[in-house]
Parts: sequence; C-alpha cells; structure tokens
Amino acid sequence: MKIKTILLIVLLTIVLYSFTTYLGMFLSEKYDTQLEGLNPTKEQINFAEKLKNKIERDKKIALSVIIISLVLIYPICKIKK
Repeated sequence: MKIKTILLIVLLTIVLYSFTTYLGMFLSEKYDTQLEGLNPTKEQINFAEKLKNKIERDKKIALSVIIISLVLIYPICKIKK
C-alpha cells in the first residue's frame, strides 16, 4: 500500500474514534451530571460539577483532535507520486 493511503486511513480512523468519543462524552455529561429532583447533597453537587468540568475539558480535546486530523487530511491528499 502507498504511504498516502495508509496515512489517510489512520487519520480517518482517528477522526471516527474521536467523534464517537465526543458523542459518548456528550451523552455521559447529560446523564451523569443530572441531579434535578433527586435532592442532592453538597457532596453530590460538587462531584457532579467536577465531573462536568472534566467532561467539558475532554470534549474540547476530542474536538481539537478531530479538527487537527481533518486539517491534516488536505495536505496528505495533495501529495504527488
């Protein structure tokens, strides 16, 4: 296989993996940090806020990886034989 094809496959795999991770974090944030109607304690509220901050940071990292991978696909496509 050509190096160009291998690089494209690797980058597309990274994009797909990061996208599914991003979606998983989005759903996780929605359900793991939901405390309405549960009469949460201060500890539960603090834990949910820390978890939400961690998920937000991880979502930004996943989105950055997706963007960087998509940007790198263009120069690889321009590589000539």
